[in-house]
Amino acid sequence: MVITYIGIFLWAMVKFLFAPFTALLAIPEITWIQNYVLCVSAGLISATFFYKSSVYFINRTQKRRARKGIIKKKFTRRNKIVIKTKNAIGLWGLALLTASFISIPLGSVITAKFYRHDKRTIYAIYLCIIVLGAIITSISYLLKP
Repeated sequence: MVITYIGIFLWAMVKFLFAPFTALLAIPEITWIQNYVLCVSAGLISATFFYKSSVYFINRTQKRRARKGIIKKKFTRRNKIVIKTKNAIGLWGLALLTASFISIPLGSVITAKFYRHDKRTIYAIYLCIIVLGAIITSISYLLKP
């Protein structure tokens, strides 16, 4: 039984959107609050780890490039599309995508790349994970067979 909980926890760290449904299928007797706490705590731990480590490695890489005198990459068409998308959806849109459609590790890295200087960034991700976790867990119990 503990192995199942650990498996659901690890699954929620990677693919948060499907974790409440998987938990309900794997552990039929799990209550709503247990499911919510299991999935949201995994999402918060994953977001914290990947966001903080991304900020660290991005800053370290920038310092190393500056020390070595490496010239910054040129602005390409692909970079232009990425910047347009970033400006269109903003911090809150990216935080919502991180908690829902993009996996939490990848979304945290992308968010750290663009918004690491904004102190609200990690809290925006946390809030989206907490709110979306309640919504997805509720939907999973409404669709329970």
